[in-house]
Amino acid sequence: MRSKTLFICLVLASVLIVGIIVAVISTDLLRKGVNMNEQETNVSWVIASEDELLGEYEKSDRAFKKSISNRTITYVHRRKIDGVMVTRDRITYVFDKNTKELIRKDAQWRDDLPEHLPLVIPKEQAESIAGGGSATLYFLSNDSHVYPIKPAPKNPCWVVWKTIKTENGIPYYNITIVDAVEGKILGYGVPPP
Repeated sequence: MRSKTLFICLVLASVLIVGIIVAVISTDLLRKGVNMNEQETNVSWVIASEDELLGEYEKSDRAFKKSISNRTITYVHRRKIDGVMVTRDRITYVFDKNTKELIRKDAQWRDDLPEHLPLVIPKEQAESIAGGGSATLYFLSNDSHVYPIKPAPKNPCWVVWKTIKTENGIPYYNITIVDAVEGKILGYGVPPP
């Protein structure tokens, strides 16, 4: 009986040691930039006009996220107005990695928004108007499935997420959209399933 217990303890200790070694090696590989799925991905930030490839197509000083994979080089700029995200507004360029040929350019850009962020109510006030929760400031898009306010407001909005627990302990979310300039509730979002 004693030898069985000792054997089981040795097996468990061996499994634990192997697990720790695998975790350390995986963490080290990730720090060195090795992708475990063998898809080479290199991500950096570039200014459009300063990047040799993107600068041929985009003459702005916008910052783009540059991602290099096995087959493509992708540049994505997500629009912000004075640091506030404009949902779904973006510019994307996709190039063939080998030929440097432009494969696709996509742009979605609202032209009815202010150039600068107007004066907005404080985050805490928006959370209070919504009955609690945590607020994030956005300019909403016309085609959002999560924030379906039609037409999309020109003012920025506080999107307030509140977690509500049901009797069985499964949480669901209440999403309230508050006009950040006027301080009134515009509607409600569609939480994830």
